Amino acid sequence: MTTLAARVGALAETTALPDPGPIADGEARFLVEHFALTANNVTYAVHGEDFAYWRFFPAPEGHGIVPVWGFARVSESKADGISVGQRFFGYWPMGAVAVLTPVQVSAHGFTDGAAHRAGLPPFYNRYNPASPAWGDEALQCLFRPLYATSFLIDCLAATRPVDTLILSSASSKTALGVAQAAKGRQRVVGLTSPGNREFCEKTGYYDQVLSYDDIAQVVGEAVAFIDFSGHGGVRSDVHTLLGERLKESHIVGDTHWQSPNTNALPGPVPQLFFAPTVAQDRVAEWGPAGFEQRLGEAWGRFAATLGWLRVERVTGDAAVAKVWAELVAGRIDPAAGIIASL
Repeated sequence: MTTLAARVGALAETTALPDPGPIADGEARFLVEHFALTANNVTYAVHGEDFAYWRFFPAPEGHGIVPVWGFARVSESKADGISVGQRFFGYWPMGAVAVLTPVQVSAHGFTDGAAHRAGLPPFYNRYNPASPAWGDEALQCLFRPLYATSFLIDCLAATRPVDTLILSSASSKTALGVAQAAKGRQRVVGLTSPGNREFCEKTGYYDQVLSYDDIAQVVGEAVAFIDFSGHGGVRSDVHTLLGERLKESHIVGDTHWQSPNTNALPGPVPQLFFAPTVAQDRVAEWGPAGFEQRLGEAWGRFAATLGWLRVERVTGDAAVAKVWAELVAGRIDPAAGIIASL
């Protein structure tokens, strides 16, 4: 059994950690069956310290265990209400095994009550029973948490007095979800690298796709920038070239994490978009059932458009470590959905 830990400061480098050992009373051991690797996981690693993502699964000094979304099966349990063989969807370490402390156990799942996760966002601490309601498990691993973020960004965008949305890292899965949901309500412009431009155009989600050198070609009188890239130069160009037409700027991800963000920018001050906080606000407004209904309906519309997706599976610590390094370097085909297992 292996867990991979990334080296802080050199995220592409990983170290194999040993099995966590025997479980204590109140704990359960889970075998992580399969999980997705996407640009979202790179964002978790980049913000491991400042957003506390490293706290979910503690690692030796100088390393961090990357959280991933996927399915796991109970292999041993000393926790009330948790039985061997049960399967759950949730937030796991990038590895083959996890030890959690299930509390608030019900037919709807459980929360990890481990002391080191106290105070962390409930969105990440909750585990749901495996269910066919969301469809294919590979699609759930790849999109279930990402599309929730796409949905919440679109909910925000729908309330803003703008006629155009600009999405950087337009080929990222979260950006694609936003683009599909918003198209027809606002003009949606994707910014991407020249190599990914054709892919973005073929999805049909964008009204216009531009390379990062063509930002000046964006049309629209009231524009909101949704930044998935975290690239300081791109953000500076958008703010500078659009001038007074840029009304809002929102920071979502860091797919281009190697390039530092620019702090002093003309125009609106960039606002950090943190999905768990927005989700809590929407649940308070709509109620849990209303939130789930709206999210499920939006997911169904998006899932029906995923003909462009090619699921690729990788198995074993060496293969997963290699794919992780390629993902950190930004070398993964945007049409590929990576499903990994150790």
